[in-house]
Amino acid sequence: MKNRIILAALALSVALLSGCGEQPPPDGASDENRSPRIFPDYADLVIPPNIAPLNFEIKESGDRYHVSIRGESRDDDITVCRAGAKIEIPEKKWKKLLRNNPDKDITIHIHVREQGRWRRYTPLRNRVAAETIDAFLYYRDIVPTNGLWNRMAMHQRDLESFREEKLFDNYRIEHDCMNCHTFNRNNPDEFLFHVRGKHAGTVIFKDGELRKISFPATRVISAGAYCNWHPDGTLVAFAVNSIKQNYYLSGYAGKMKEVFDLESDIVLYDAGRNEVFACPQIASDMRENLPAWSADGRRLFFVSAPPHQPGSPHEITLYSLMQATFDPETRQTGEPELLLSHEEAGGSISFPTASPDGRFLLFCVADFGYFPVNNKSSDLYLMDLQTGEYSCPDINSDESESYISWSGNSRWFVFSSRRFDGMTSKPFICHVDVQGRLSKPFPVPQKDPEYYAVDHRNFSRPELIRSRVRPRFGDFEKVIFNRPAEAAFREDRSGDAKQSNSF
Repeated sequence: MKNRIILAALALSVALLSGCGEQPPPDGASDENRSPRIFPDYADLVIPPNIAPLNFEIKESGDRYHVSIRGESRDDDITVCRAGAKIEIPEKKWKKLLRNNPDKDITIHIHVREQGRWRRYTPLRNRVAAETIDAFLYYRDIVPTNGLWNRMAMHQRDLESFREEKLFDNYRIEHDCMNCHTFNRNNPDEFLFHVRGKHAGTVIFKDGELRKISFPATRVISAGAYCNWHPDGTLVAFAVNSIKQNYYLSGYAGKMKEVFDLESDIVLYDAGRNEVFACPQIASDMRENLPAWSADGRRLFFVSAPPHQPGSPHEITLYSLMQATFDPETRQTGEPELLLSHEEAGGSISFPTASPDGRFLLFCVADFGYFPVNNKSSDLYLMDLQTGEYSCPDINSDESESYISWSGNSRWFVFSSRRFDGMTSKPFICHVDVQGRLSKPFPVPQKDPEYYAVDHRNFSRPELIRSRVRPRFGDFEKVIFNRPAEAAFREDRSGDAKQSNSF
């Protein structure tokens, strides 16, 4: 008798731990006739077939929660039943569910019990896409305050699970700033980032080797800043900027800090020859900035603003979207052409980012300037490069939307948004189909559903990459402490080093 009681207790414990200790009455639950409130808002989405479980918290009062996640085949249902409102989905079962339902809907059925009575909610529905997303997300972890800018780290997150790895922490390099990490077409074996401070230089990983370079200070405006790899992997377009900052204590409610340039150019860097050269068409008296190559490498997109006028308010600085042809063989740049003016866009344009298939261009539009992350007026825009048509899609919020990174297959992108709290940037995933239709964006899933409600880190410059970055902590540390190899400067004979390009 005693043994039977023990076995029964053990069986009950196993059932409770498995999440299925108590099923809601199939016919006895009252129908709420509305969708349940959950956080994050994981409903009406298009999701990658290789994404980690969309764990969530049910924001309905109760003492027991029953969740059933179903595919169309119904032979791979997932059931979670527990006393708490946090729903953590078993990873193996989730992967099987997505694998068995490509280009199909999955539904989330939620029942909540309170004081012995079950309530049934309208099922939530998501679509599993046929196309995968690049498996890793690389980002800079930085606290959301300027007083602690010297505390930051580089992280990579496996989007197919919840595994995350800190690659490098700047306490190892005497708290120098690390920024503007940039990958060549989602390739983890070709990337670079800048170090500012005592150990300044640009760290480049290419051909299995880490090295640090610097620009010739007497020949260009500054060290390299915002940059983009040419598809051939040998050239990098860099903005060189005389950067200043302005802090708003009062008077301008849209942002706390503005980054602006007194002057800026775009230069090209040859990684094989360690050589910098300037093309006069994109290094003029105008303020050229934020270069981005087209998919075929034969066009360079960038933004441009008129020269700085001393004493003028920075809030009047407006950037237009430009393009210039480029010949990879001769490495000559054509005359810049206006692609979209700030007047037509209704604001200042920044961070153009071309899809790898050459079809689309995403960019930001804000009320002024080119630093959208701190500007709540910043929205994302999408342009069809085949037709030139552009729009402001309904994926935007009332807070800042900024940095954009495409997946290698051009069906997904990740962007930074401050829609949760208005202060910290979090990574959101969005699907775009071949016609340019965008799905509802959703935050990168976290194991703890409350993560975004309680964590106040910035996910700075989220970049999608195909697989994990190979260099480790010690590899970065060693090369950063090395003296940089100064790049040579090659004179361009095609024209004057400075000429005006008005639009």
